[in-house]
Amino acid sequence: MAEQPALGLRFFDASAPRRAANLPHAPASAATRWRPLIQQVADEVGIDVALLQAVVSQESSFNPRAVSPAGAVGLMQLMPGTARRFGVRDRFDPAQNLRGGARYLVWLLDHFNQDLDLALAAYNAGEGSVRRHGNKVPPFAETQAYVRAIQQRYAY
Repeated sequence: MAEQPALGLRFFDASAPRRAANLPHAPASAATRWRPLIQQVADEVGIDVALLQAVVSQESSFNPRAVSPAGAVGLMQLMPGTARRFGVRDRFDPAQNLRGGARYLVWLLDHFNQDLDLALAAYNAGEGSVRRHGNKVPPFAETQAYVRAIQQRYAY
């Protein structure tokens, strides 16, 4: 039996055409529900709210109960080690999850000299993977598609 995505998540087909008009988006109500908290967290950590919203949309479709097959959890799909590193005690708590994920994203932007492609690639594949590939987006179809998808969402 094929592995199924967690409730509320979709399989991401890296080979599918990725025009802005056909990007999967969460229902407007889900995005609207979390908008005030996303804005607050973006202001707190000093990141563009549109970027934070684009990452949340891509990671979990605004589902705070999302769980990936790899064990990533919540709105920002935090792994246990990343959550601990950025002070998140309850990965299912939307505020903690957003703050931890946003802090990690800010850290990645600083670490990669504000190179958004590298920061996004590292958020998806890990900063070690980006470094191992010569500080370039790793040659993984999933990671390359992830970076493109967020850049497209962020362009709005």
